[in-house]
Amino acid sequence: MRTQTAARLLIAESFQAPGSGLRSLVLPLDVALRGSVERLRFVVASAADASQWRCGSIGVGGLGVGDSVRAVFEPFPDAAGANFLLGVFALADLAEAPNEPDLSALRELARGRDPIVLECAWGASRAAEPSLIFDQHGMAVLRERTSSGAASRMEHWIDAYWRDAYGIYLRGWAHAYEHRVRALRVESAGRSVTVSVFSERADLLQHYPAHDHVRHSGFAAYLACPAGQPVRLEVETDSGVVGSLLELPEGPIPAWPSSAADPLERSNMWRKFATLINSAGGLVLQIGARTIPAAEDGRPVWNSNELLESLVIGFDIHPGPGVTVVGDAHQLSRYVRASALGGVFSSAVLEHLQAPWLVAAEVNRALKIGGFSYHQVPAAWPAHAQPNDFWRFTDEGLRTLFGPETGFEVLDVGLSGPAAIHPAPEWRREFLDMPTVPAYACAEILVRKVRDLEAGAVAWPLDARASEARSRRYPVEALRPPTTPS
Repeated sequence: MRTQTAARLLIAESFQAPGSGLRSLVLPLDVALRGSVERLRFVVASAADASQWRCGSIGVGGLGVGDSVRAVFEPFPDAAGANFLLGVFALADLAEAPNEPDLSALRELARGRDPIVLECAWGASRAAEPSLIFDQHGMAVLRERTSSGAASRMEHWIDAYWRDAYGIYLRGWAHAYEHRVRALRVESAGRSVTVSVFSERADLLQHYPAHDHVRHSGFAAYLACPAGQPVRLEVETDSGVVGSLLELPEGPIPAWPSSAADPLERSNMWRKFATLINSAGGLVLQIGARTIPAAEDGRPVWNSNELLESLVIGFDIHPGPGVTVVGDAHQLSRYVRASALGGVFSSAVLEHLQAPWLVAAEVNRALKIGGFSYHQVPAAWPAHAQPNDFWRFTDEGLRTLFGPETGFEVLDVGLSGPAAIHPAPEWRREFLDMPTVPAYACAEILVRKVRDLEAGAVAWPLDARASEARSRRYPVEALRPPTTPS
């Protein structure tokens, strides 16, 4: 009886490696594609060592019997002249993997065959493809060439690119000179996606004025595939198919802007605040003053005495290291006289306050005219310190909190810490450009008080007792200094 494995086994051959460390084969498809096949899986196995085998697969859409593929794999430990077995299986299921019956059938049918000659490469080095991460069992299969009279020239450009653990996104253009591009395919790790509808790129006419059809060459494609694999771009024209491996950078396209400030370190804006305070003098209040020792040197993070020469009053909802006054920042005026301070600052605190606009008004009342205030907040950051994590701020949001309406003059404001947001696969389809547009980890602002607020100018129905009770829900455990085992 013909087994399921035997029915799927299209090719079973043996061959000999000219050198040690076999790592690549070019495989013609003249036999494998003569039947109706959707996918092919290639298996290369050592004839002498049953534990040494590699496999990988590829979709055959667009391939013909005159085409070839290149199998690249982890080098075999065998010496020069070693014998190997080659198996090609027809697959109907992407998840179907070679198993012991497959390998046994290959060894039984191929071991006694006369060796065939294959184009191969050997040697342990993979310097030509340093970023290759192999799919499945140590092999990646790539379209190597076509014999269909392909167009001799192709130009392409990638305008936007990102990849994560789920897949890859490309947006750009492809042009085949005198041959109009009819379809485009992006392939990686044996998976592919085809683009047949192209967008307008009239800007390319100035570069290729002799080919009017270049205006219809823009494309965007998302391919679900494993990370770390080489990516191939192919275009189909009236003349045939032409393509090449894409040389993609380590980071996204467009590149994220550089950030002058490290969101975890003192920023230049904070240093400017410290300089102004040191020149003007007066008491300084730090909202959210509890500190924890840093992991390496034991110094407290955001040490308020590091750059400030003035006396710093530590204010926090919980007692702890660095805290002088315990209270709710929403009722700061209960603890600090009006116009008593020369400066107020906070770092990563406002997002944990239910009504930060009330705090901005309280800061105004506590500052004297001409006093300075600095605040750093998260702009795009995961939820933390639950359940009291309420807000995220842009630089414009800080301008609203600490602007003319609340009695301040904005001296400086900005964003720092470029980051990317990658939508989850279930909703990314409509937002594929999102990871190419930087989000920012932090926003910060430096202001000067220019006028007093009238009583009741900023209001919100926040009960003082309820506010204090809710504020105390901010977790204490995460901010306690770690204990040293005795």
